[in-house]
Amino acid sequence: MSFLDVLLALSVRIFWSMWISIGFALLFNTPRRALWITGLLGGVGWGIKFVLLGTIMPEQIVITSFLGACAVGLLAVYFAHRVHTPPIVFTIPAVINMIPGKYGYEFMMKIIQIVTVETPQEETLDLLYQTFKLGLQTGFITMCLAFGVITPMLLFNTYSVKGKDLNDFIKRRLSRHKTKAELEGIIEENEPV
Repeated sequence: MSFLDVLLALSVRIFWSMWISIGFALLFNTPRRALWITGLLGGVGWGIKFVLLGTIMPEQIVITSFLGACAVGLLAVYFAHRVHTPPIVFTIPAVINMIPGKYGYEFMMKIIQIVTVETPQEETLDLLYQTFKLGLQTGFITMCLAFGVITPMLLFNTYSVKGKDLNDFIKRRLSRHKTKAELEGIIEENEPV
């Protein structure tokens, strides 16, 4: 496959993940002014997961899901300040397209197969291992989506955006670090030798 084919396939998948996010946002009664942001976040989160999974971290779906959800959470904090809407309004519909439906389905099918189908002992142990692996993978991906969404909100301490401006917050943080560095520089210059 050429680079153009890969880019086309990626853009088509991002396009549909954006529409999935917008569909769930409509289902959750997200305000109309926030629908485009939800779609954008859904596309960005899924795109980051897909690109990392295909390039840098193959077969590391848990970590890539966490990083995609962190990107969604971080951008949601920014856009929440712009649209004056709580960040959770954007994040939940945006990460729904990253929920591990295939792994959850396979996990449930393996459980049903263990309960209903009689197999030899060697195959049963392998089936138990595969079932346990799929269950853990599904659980960890789901937990990473939740932690990835909430981590930026905890770091920026923004459950609500009332009376807050992200640009002012960043300026205050930078000026605080700048004044600390200046004070340390002044103290070092004035110390007796």
